[in-house]
Amino acid sequence: MPVFTLFDQTAVLPLKGIIFQTVLLLVAIVLEAIVLRQRLKLGFQPSIRYAATINLLTVVLGWTVFLAIEPLLSNAVRTQIISYVMFGNFYASPLSGNLNVAVVIAGLITFFLTFWVKVIALEWLTWSVGTPIVQRDATSNVSRFRYRRSPTQTTSPHVLAVLQANALSFSAVLALLLLRYGLSQRL
Repeated sequence: MPVFTLFDQTAVLPLKGIIFQTVLLLVAIVLEAIVLRQRLKLGFQPSIRYAATINLLTVVLGWTVFLAIEPLLSNAVRTQIISYVMFGNFYASPLSGNLNVAVVIAGLITFFLTFWVKVIALEWLTWSVGTPIVQRDATSNVSRFRYRRSPTQTTSPHVLAVLQANALSFSAVLALLLLRYGLSQRL
């Protein structure tokens, strides 16, 4: 009986959205594990563990930020978001014309924020496990900051690996979203 009261109090549970997010997350984990394994010369299990951990962390942080920002949005934007999450398309309104630009900008911001979180999470994760990817430099070059010389170091391999993994997973997610949209328009 308590289970039914829980569902009665929640107006609507977006099961379709939850299942689709889970599928997208699994696709992203697999693709990113492949890239991390190839680029960082990791084993199968560590690459899957790292990819799963950093992706779950970014999803939890992303939903937390979204749920914190959502009450601050206008009612028209909130209606559009609810329409997309619940029904898979945007509600027809005067706001719909400007929505495409907002979605592209939000996607770009999400890509770069996710990339940054994943790089930091991978560094922290490898440090906590005891096999750090990045060795901390204890001797910093103070004169470089004083005279504004540019550093001669190259980008760390783990940053490039995470960038490639993130780009691949975002491309796959975009392809699946476009496929979902195309199939829903035909039905």
